[in-house]
Amino acid sequence: MARETGKQRSQRIEIDAYRKRTDIHVWRTACILLGLIAAGLYAAYVIASGDGSQVSTGPVAEAHAAFENDCQQCHQDFTPIGSRGSELNWSLVGLSKAKSVEHTEAACKACHDVGDHYRGKMSEVWQLQDQNCATCHADHQGRNHDLAAVSQSQCTDCHARLADGCTGTPAVRDSITGFDENSHGKFASLTTGDPGSVKFDHQQHMRLGQVDEGTKGAFRLDMMNSANRERYRLDGQADTDLVQLACSSCHQMAGNPDPSSNLITDGELGRYIEPISFEQHCSACHSMNPGIATADTTPLPHAASWSQIDLLLNASLVGSRVTKESRVPRNDSRATAVPGEGFGDSSNAITLPDPGDLQQARQRVEAECQKCHEPEHITDKFIAKAAAGDAAPLIPPRWFQHGLYDHAAHRQIDCTFCHSAAYPASDAASGPPLDHQQVMIDNIESCTGCHRDAESPTPASLTSQDVVGQLGGMSTWATNNCTLCHRYHAPTTLKEEGAK
Repeated sequence: MARETGKQRSQRIEIDAYRKRTDIHVWRTACILLGLIAAGLYAAYVIASGDGSQVSTGPVAEAHAAFENDCQQCHQDFTPIGSRGSELNWSLVGLSKAKSVEHTEAACKACHDVGDHYRGKMSEVWQLQDQNCATCHADHQGRNHDLAAVSQSQCTDCHARLADGCTGTPAVRDSITGFDENSHGKFASLTTGDPGSVKFDHQQHMRLGQVDEGTKGAFRLDMMNSANRERYRLDGQADTDLVQLACSSCHQMAGNPDPSSNLITDGELGRYIEPISFEQHCSACHSMNPGIATADTTPLPHAASWSQIDLLLNASLVGSRVTKESRVPRNDSRATAVPGEGFGDSSNAITLPDPGDLQQARQRVEAECQKCHEPEHITDKFIAKAAAGDAAPLIPPRWFQHGLYDHAAHRQIDCTFCHSAAYPASDAASGPPLDHQQVMIDNIESCTGCHRDAESPTPASLTSQDVVGQLGGMSTWATNNCTLCHRYHAPTTLKEEGAK
């Protein structure tokens, strides 16, 4: 039998077959109509219900539950929100991804007053990603979803290649992939130096009586004003005993940690240490006076203008003569007539100090100031700038300016574990530089022993009896997640302080 050709087969097909409707065509039309009717009915139901539950991708986090049924709080018609909002190109349907991301940020910042992440130093592509809050904080993941919990990979994805997205050279290093010296690097402050400029020696102050062993001039409790003694008195000490300072003598955690328990009161976590101030932490031992120190001497104010200091110095000099604490200068003989007073008691004579007296008193005060301060920091110009907040603080309120450290969470650990440089060396003759010339923390290895991957074994350096005692019973494992110490949304003021 001969094989049928294509032409022969085509002759068997009716030329108007496409015009004829079969059962398949009828069924297809019915399905389309049923689908449109169902969609219309469902749309009507969604509009009629008005609660938005039918179009939600899932329950929002507990923090946003109050407005779960008010979608307009975050969503805008025909403006997508999502973790890929900065990547998708919506231009074909008339939508701008830049406007989408801008809307996302505006919706979040209506409640969350946060700073950006050094956006001005990023490339245009990274700026858009930084602006898109949903990149890291995707909602509709359930009530118990932690919106602030950012995975390690979300940080290292960018920080492993900072040179690709930064417009300048990264200040620290261009690749950070983990938390050890190799993948993270040393603490930046160890290379940039201490931002403080007050001359202070922790080791000297931590010695008994604040002097080297066998040295005279040790400080006793009775050398303080009686109102301050109880604060520095140890159990069983008499007024004649030497003062022994501890870290807590000057450094208190914010939030008033309750010494009778492990709780932190006043609703604070105690993350930070209260700032150091002269009046609160120094004046008990270093009361400024014009050189005529008595129980009734009025201390000079700290960081006051020199015109005010001169006025008080004059008043002190006159007052000391009136109260017979001192005699008229160059006139210590009662047998010598005092002009206007005759041969009376010269110690009762009220005479104005001459310029030489005031100059000597002021020189003594300046010498005391320069024990802690550089000469340029005790000028009227600098004092005025500091009072107005226009000068960098001589003692920063925070040393760790580009990260966080929770002192309350580590309060069981002895201070020596991280701040060994603050304690007296065994060899008193080989003292370290002053504190403003060094950084008073150890390097990253003081943290990585505990803050490591969960599967990593406990380092041998944490198992010795001495170290176990320093840790005070704390666990030797904790997470090494980036967000434990760093926040993406660094406050603007914090970034400005770090730039100074």
